Amino acid sequence: MMNGLSQILAAAGIGLRSIPQRLGNSLVIVIGIAAVAAVLTSVLAMSDGFSRTIQGGARSDRILVLTRNATEEGTSSLSREQAAAIQALPGLRRNSSDLPLASAETVLVAPVVRKGSNTDAYITLRGVGTQAMQVRPEVRLSSGRMFEPGLHELIVGRAAQKQFAGLDVGAQVRLHDGDWLITGIFEAGDNVRESELLADSQTVLSSYQLDAFNSVTALLSSERALDTVRHAIAANPTLDIKVFTEPEYLAVVSGETQRLLQAIAFVIGTMMAVGALFGALNTMYSSVAARSREIATLRAIGFAPGVVLASVLIEALLLALMGACVGVAVAYVAFDGNAISTLGGSRWDSQLVYSLTVTPSLMAIAAAIACAIGGIGGLLPAWRAIRRPIAQSLQTV
Repeated sequence: MMNGLSQILAAAGIGLRSIPQRLGNSLVIVIGIAAVAAVLTSVLAMSDGFSRTIQGGARSDRILVLTRNATEEGTSSLSREQAAAIQALPGLRRNSSDLPLASAETVLVAPVVRKGSNTDAYITLRGVGTQAMQVRPEVRLSSGRMFEPGLHELIVGRAAQKQFAGLDVGAQVRLHDGDWLITGIFEAGDNVRESELLADSQTVLSSYQLDAFNSVTALLSSERALDTVRHAIAANPTLDIKVFTEPEYLAVVSGETQRLLQAIAFVIGTMMAVGALFGALNTMYSSVAARSREIATLRAIGFAPGVVLASVLIEALLLALMGACVGVAVAYVAFDGNAISTLGGSRWDSQLVYSLTVTPSLMAIAAAIACAIGGIGGLLPAWRAIRRPIAQSLQTV
């Protein structure tokens, strides 16, 4: 006597060997689920890539200081006196010359042109202080040289340079008061900074006839020093400011865009999954109907109804997994490593450049959804088949 597992494998083998006779029905399931997996994986890769770029390199010992009512840098305004007072706060890390590792910064936008489409866009122009490279040690020049304070010079993030035209070393960017020379290209570990232009903050303020910074970014002497900084701010009534750790700030400013991308993934994924589910149901009903005499024969020679049910489910799950593999492969070839840009979440409508990466976790999500569609699509037809009288199923259709 065969045990239950052996019966299931034997019945499943019979069903799988008959797939060539039902090739059309089987391909409908594979192609339908492949489409779901491909679209869902690519949309999730967008959301995942955006989140990874926003939070990439974020440090809990790095803080951003804004005016109290501001929700992001573009709506904050710190006077020179406030910026100086912030940099004098206790709890900030200092360099070998006992200078605070802090950078008073100005955030504006610069016009650029997308490569390929030649459409206009804006990216962030960030004026930074003299300690900026020590405050952000992940920012490193990959080519060219650093800008000179006092001159109309700037450096460009690698991601921005790849996505937008005219941002190579030696080129010039047309800004508010004339052309600025690009002296170098920098990398920052694929984080949000790589979508920006960096220049000397004092030169930017002078050129744009401004007299206030937008924010101060600083390194803490330790993660526990955050409480020291906040207590010092609370004790000084002239400082109407608030402090974010870098992960907190990036989560706030990117939240709207992140939620939008997740909603798009949910809506598109749900619609396509429902469509694929109905397609799988119809196809499996046809497939099981074509095998009705075969299934009845198995039951007649002693295969338990549960065994037949499991064998049909195995077939549906294998077809679904095949579709998931095809869909993920298509998404990987078409989108993995591609750089795109979208609004970064600030009121300035500046672009954030990030890469799509088809990660193992996204592949697992696609496979799980495919199995769910295949399982549900195969369960109902199989349940109907085993409840049908054997004699009726053996009749010639």
